[in-house]
Amino acid sequence: MRLKYFNICAIMSACFLLLSSLQVNAQEFTYKVRQDRLIGDRDGELIISTDHVEFRAKKEKGSRSWAYSEIKLLEILSPTRVRIWTYENRILRLGQEENLSFKIINGQIDQQVSDFLRERINRPFVTSFTNEESEILAKIPVKHLHRFSGCQGLLELYADRLVYEANEGHDSRSWRWTDIRAVGRPDIDRFEVLTFEPQTGGPKRSFNFILKEPLAEKTYDFIWSRVFRPTPLIRAEAKYARAVEIY
Repeated sequence: MRLKYFNICAIMSACFLLLSSLQVNAQEFTYKVRQDRLIGDRDGELIISTDHVEFRAKKEKGSRSWAYSEIKLLEILSPTRVRIWTYENRILRLGQEENLSFKIINGQIDQQVSDFLRERINRPFVTSFTNEESEILAKIPVKHLHRFSGCQGLLELYADRLVYEANEGHDSRSWRWTDIRAVGRPDIDRFEVLTFEPQTGGPKRSFNFILKEPLAEKTYDFIWSRVFRPTPLIRAEAKYARAVEIY
C-alpha cells in the first residue's frame, strides 16, 4: 500500500514538472498596439514568444512575423514604445532598411519581458530597463548631453554590461558589451558611448556624458577591454604571429 502511494506521488510530481516545463517553453507576451505609420495608423497585437515576434494586425494583410534572426535591431524605448528594425529594404526609400514603431495601448512592457528578449536576441538590443540584480563594480555620477538640453543620472558598471540610469524619464539604457560599437574619452571630464541605435542625421547614436567625478583609469581600462575585446580570429592571428616570432 505504501509503495503504491509513493508511485502515485512520483507520477504526480513528474506530471507537474512536465507541465511547468511546457509552460515555460510556450511562454509568450501579448500586447494591444498601434503601429505608427505616415498615413493611417494600424491596430493589432504584438506577440513576443520564445522563437519569434509577431504583429497580428486586425486586417490580416498588415500582419508580420519575424524570427529573432530576422530582426536587425529591437528597441524598447519605453514601457509603451517598441521599434523593430528588419533587413528588408524600404520600398519608398532606397538604401534604407525597414523599421516599424509600435505604441502599446493596453498594458506595459516590464523588466521581465526586457530580460526575456535580451536572452533571445544576439543582435544589438536597446532597452530602457536597468533593474540589474548583479554586483555593481563602479558608479559614476554624470550628465547626459542631449541635442538641446540634458539629463542627469549614474553610469553603472557591471561585469557583463554598462548601464546609464537616468534620474527621471525614459532616457535610461542598459547595454551588453556587444551592444556598444566603441567608447572614448574626448576630454578629461567627458565619456562617450557609440551604440548601434540609428540616429536622425547620422549613422549611429552616440551618448555623450559629462563626468561629475573623475573616471578611474582601471575602470576605463576595464570598459575598453570589454568593448574592444579581441575576436576569435584576431586572437588566432596574434597566436600565429607569436609562434612565428618564436620560431
